[in-house]
Amino acid sequence: MEPADSLGSEIFRGDNMRYKAISDVGNVRSMNEDFWGAEILGSGKGAVGIFAIADGMGGHNKGEVASRIAVEKVMQHLKGRIESAKRDIDSIVVENLIESYERSNDIIIKEAQRSEEFRGIGTTLTMAVITGGKMYVANVGDSRCYLFSEEKLHRVTNDNSLVQELLLKGLITEEEARRHPQRNVITRAVGLEEPLKVDVYERDVVKGDHVLLTTDGLTNMIAHDEMQEVILNFENIDQSCEELLSRAKDSGGDDNISLIHILI
Repeated sequence: MEPADSLGSEIFRGDNMRYKAISDVGNVRSMNEDFWGAEILGSGKGAVGIFAIADGMGGHNKGEVASRIAVEKVMQHLKGRIESAKRDIDSIVVENLIESYERSNDIIIKEAQRSEEFRGIGTTLTMAVITGGKMYVANVGDSRCYLFSEEKLHRVTNDNSLVQELLLKGLITEEEARRHPQRNVITRAVGLEEPLKVDVYERDVVKGDHVLLTTDGLTNMIAHDEMQEVILNFENIDQSCEELLSRAKDSGGDDNISLIHILI
């Protein structure tokens, strides 16, 4: 795991997954409240990738506390459970994804209750576990997971947000959603209430597919088609991350920008 304000790292595991993670404060904010975590367990066909990204929020610039707690706790929980299972990992992933989110939710709520300065903190949290030919994704909030397969970028997660509800009702377009004045209003977050509802998605993946986890500092600045174009034209994941970050900042960069680009 790396601090949110790091420029990221890249991991290689032979002929298996590799990833690049990058985070930037953007052009406007003074503090980076995003946080990410990534780890590849094992090697060969048994390798398991665990990836998480979060966008914290809260008064007194304490959103970074919520995002850090969420990512560190879900990563720790999933890693322990997967290493203990050793085999038949698919059967235990979903229940442990949900359990890891619930534990993070409890910890953040208790942290907020202990001190007035932490009152109201919360965070989005999007997590992907990649094992064999499957990807399991859990989501709360409006950070996102995308799957790039057969030269097409597919959005895996739905935002828990006011704008997403308007979009699903057909009241606004995708482009209007990106520029909507209430685009940052989320309807669900880790650390705000109990019980926590977690959306879980399952996708088949094959070697050569790309997975992208992002905070809204990227997706509010760059349209879906432009993100797809970058992945198509920049096969090197290091270059694609830098290009996506650059374009988001050139388009305004009015929020923290974080992404994890995974090549399976």
